[in-house]
Amino acid sequence: MPQSLSKVLLHVVFSTKNRDSSISKDIQPKLYAYIASICRKIGSQAFRVGGTDNHIHIACSLPRSLTISKLLEEIKKRSSKWLKTQDDTLRAFSW
Repeated sequence: MPQSLSKVLLHVVFSTKNRDSSISKDIQPKLYAYIASICRKIGSQAFRVGGTDNHIHIACSLPRSLTISKLLEEIKKRSSKWLKTQDDTLRAFSW
């Protein structure tokens, strides 16, 4: 039986709304770990997650069951929701 194999690797970069410096140095390591866990939960493998105070880089695989847009939608939605629960100053946070 023939198999169809694929491995799509992505380098994703997205920024905070208006490129505001909203991601403090204190929260960055926790945020990066949380984003990696989001990737795992939706079937992606996060090879590296990092960034600065106004943008995020993610090197990950694209699962065969998801489109790129759905992968990014889930990462941005879940990480934004998590950030809003971490600090009162981030209640209006948006990617």
